[in-house]
Amino acid sequence: MSNPFHIVASALEQRGRVRFFGSNQLRAACPVCGQRNTNTFSAKAGDTGAVLVKCWKSDCTPAQIADALGLEVTDLFPPREREAGKPARASRRVGMLPPMQALELIASEAFLVMVAAENLANGHALTDTDRQRLRDAVARIQYLTDEVRR
Repeated sequence: MSNPFHIVASALEQRGRVRFFGSNQLRAACPVCGQRNTNTFSAKAGDTGAVLVKCWKSDCTPAQIADALGLEVTDLFPPREREAGKPARASRRVGMLPPMQALELIASEAFLVMVAAENLANGHALTDTDRQRLRDAVARIQYLTDEVRR
């Protein structure tokens, strides 16, 4: 079984140029937003065997990065070892936000969408930065929606 760093490295190599620094670190184009710039993404094998991923361009999340590479977030971590004779424990799902914080985030993102809609209705053009922020708002709302459905 390959370790998580090698899984990520192989997936990145299929997408383009990868620069390795030793046996446990690399730089490449971010699979989500980096296009061809090989300085937008780094990955490193952590002490626990998990691979640490970082987008330096747009702060893409590990979930977005894994998805863009055709991987699951669990592929970024080594498999858990079981004690002999004991059944495997079901993974405990940990939510990212308490419900009230999630609702506050949705309200904040919805307000941003409303302001952008008002600006458009009043003839103001949106900049590239504005459009990217709207895409981020929609992604956050969708992520929270998916969390609730689980």
